[in-house]
Amino acid sequence: MAYTDPGLTLYSNDAFCALGPSSRHLLGWHLNPKRNGISPTNLRLQDWRGLAEVFGFTQIDVDNFERKDNPTVEILSVWLRRNPHATIGTFLQALLEIERYDILQCDKLRTAIGEK
Repeated sequence: MAYTDPGLTLYSNDAFCALGPSSRHLLGWHLNPKRNGISPTNLRLQDWRGLAEVFGFTQIDVDNFERKDNPTVEILSVWLRRNPHATIGTFLQALLEIERYDILQCDKLRTAIGEK
């Protein structure tokens, strides 16, 4: 399922690496707090751990990310090293996988993506 929000779709093919540190920390602000619940349709955790799972990280990776001050930023850094051509669209799909629609609708994220 493709993300079809016209406000963000415009940037879906842009390189994720173009997002600056402030944007990545904003993502961490949303994803770092652990959530006890799981997404109802695909049973994924809805925080940074679910993001790590979608990106194919192992449980050992997740355990190591948990030791970091900002696990989300660490996940994104490692993900980009493994996938230097990753796109904003790929990241938006990952947010859909963990059913974090609140982040997809966040005005600050929209601004960050639009202003790269």
